[in-house]
Amino acid sequence: MLPRIVKATIKALLYFILLYVLPMFFISQLSEFAPELFARYVQIFNLFVAVVLFSVVASELTSGTIFQHAFNIGKAIILMLFFVLALNGGIMGLDFEMEGFSVHILADLRVYLAMLLAIDLLGLAKSVLQAVNFLSERTEKQLPTPKPS
Repeated sequence: MLPRIVKATIKALLYFILLYVLPMFFISQLSEFAPELFARYVQIFNLFVAVVLFSVVASELTSGTIFQHAFNIGKAIILMLFFVLALNGGIMGLDFEMEGFSVHILADLRVYLAMLLAIDLLGLAKSVLQAVNFLSERTEKQLPTPKPS
């Protein structure tokens, strides 16, 4: 069990650096120019990082079992729901107050949302097929082998 814990810790640390530390550094630099743009997405971003880190650690700790595939299936479903909620169904709006007048920006991101969902659906299908393969291999190992007569 110790090698799994070490591997999960190393992976979690790398994912944390790549998914949280580096992007938050860039967001903190960019938020000086438009703080209202990034302020409302920091909490959503933190939740995304937490979901990914939990799934990486859980998947590593349960590797070699059916629970690894169950965590991967759950991660794919949660990320699909997360992207739909984070992108407001694909229609994003932003209001700015600049020098006495207001600017309303509306972005239609449904195509990009569909791409993200398609990628997650592929991940979901992959995880389901890996779970089926795992169970079928396990069943084949438990069957008695026929002996030649």
